[in-house]
Amino acid sequence: MIRRVPYIAAVLLFLFGLRLASAQTLESELQSKPLAELVEKSKRLGDPTRGALVYHLPQMACRQCHEPAGDAAFALGPSLTDRSAQASDERLIESILWPSKSIRQEFETLSIRTTEGEIVSGLLVERTQAETVLRDIAKGGAIRRIPAEEIEEWKIRDTSLMPNGQINALKDVQQFYDLVRYLMEIRDGGPDRARQLKPSESAIADSMASSIPEYEKVLDHAGFIRAWDRDSYVRGESIYKRVCGNCHGTLDQPGSLPTSLRFAEGQFKNGSDPHSMYRTLTYGFGQMVAQSWMVPSQKYDVIYYIREHYLSRHNPSQFARIDDEYLARLPKGSSRGPEPSKIEAWSSMDYGPSLAHTFEVPGAHKNFAYKGIAVRLDGGVGGVARGRHWMLFDTDTLRMAAAWSASAEASFIDWRGIQFNGEHGIHPTLAGEVGFRTPQAPGWAEWFFRR
Repeated sequence: MIRRVPYIAAVLLFLFGLRLASAQTLESELQSKPLAELVEKSKRLGDPTRGALVYHLPQMACRQCHEPAGDAAFALGPSLTDRSAQASDERLIESILWPSKSIRQEFETLSIRTTEGEIVSGLLVERTQAETVLRDIAKGGAIRRIPAEEIEEWKIRDTSLMPNGQINALKDVQQFYDLVRYLMEIRDGGPDRARQLKPSESAIADSMASSIPEYEKVLDHAGFIRAWDRDSYVRGESIYKRVCGNCHGTLDQPGSLPTSLRFAEGQFKNGSDPHSMYRTLTYGFGQMVAQSWMVPSQKYDVIYYIREHYLSRHNPSQFARIDDEYLARLPKGSSRGPEPSKIEAWSSMDYGPSLAHTFEVPGAHKNFAYKGIAVRLDGGVGGVARGRHWMLFDTDTLRMAAAWSASAEASFIDWRGIQFNGEHGIHPTLAGEVGFRTPQAPGWAEWFFRR
């Protein structure tokens, strides 16, 4: 049996490699290519007019930090048309695919922890013995003065304000070539060329409309808002805690993504009224991709929860007023769109006789099979999720971690996790009745000790 373990491990590593290959992102695909190849193809295949449209799409959020025509009074990122600081073709592509590889000093992010426990991030303006002055990122670059006696910790971050993975908002490689070709054009042509290439508002609107379902174009937005009630709040709270809270945080805890808005204190960059928030969910904005899994009623439910739980009580400057005049300005329509699906695709899927994942074994002590394989023991159709009896093997510790059976109330696992129901920061737990469990320790440790 011992001689078979390396063979099994090799097979598992091979299958895991296939899984990683199939899950490759656009960013990782482009990062694997030589810079010279990307430069050559961007010049030969890229179209600056199409690239200008990609650049100006709200979901890309490029203009939030870089004003291509040089018209912004304040920018969070370097000018793209400054001839005195022109980047080479290779450096231009590097700054898109590896934004933190080289950060200009004037755009380094300063992070301050105050004596009150507040975290403030911004661009340094001035630092004296009496105070530190910075442009607060969360406040749209507004000047913030923090007295020296209120500063508990002060450090420069080694990561760029431009987040990794933003390029994954593009549809395909061609859009990347178009975007790079546009950036080359305005780098060489300056603000005048940027103004020439700027797409019309109608062209931007048409491009955005082509990416959404037809029902989005005839929605009764005012009807959704007028129908808000306690049930809407409860449904929105469930969605927020399951999906949104990981990045945006809660009243007590910051989110995992520093650039994500903290609703209780931050300033919205894409509008804080309900319809603007709806458009952000529908089209995406910056690193936040379009939430295409949500139907209109789910979007308005979570918007209602954010307004009532965070904005009205803690961030009133961002709590947009709703009255008859506002409702009358909303796009007209009669549709409510489709109802939320009651079919949980992740639990109804046929995974085959086994499922590899990280599983938590319930019990009095912490017990995870971090590289677990759940195997169905009984026969029948439908794969591992439709079984009644299972065993869990942990390939990390080489132990049989647990065995369990379906109960009247539950079966297999609870399906909590980002890969299944979208919930962040948690792994699925075995459901049903656990027959036995082994401690989270090496399964062969005692055998090797005796030998």
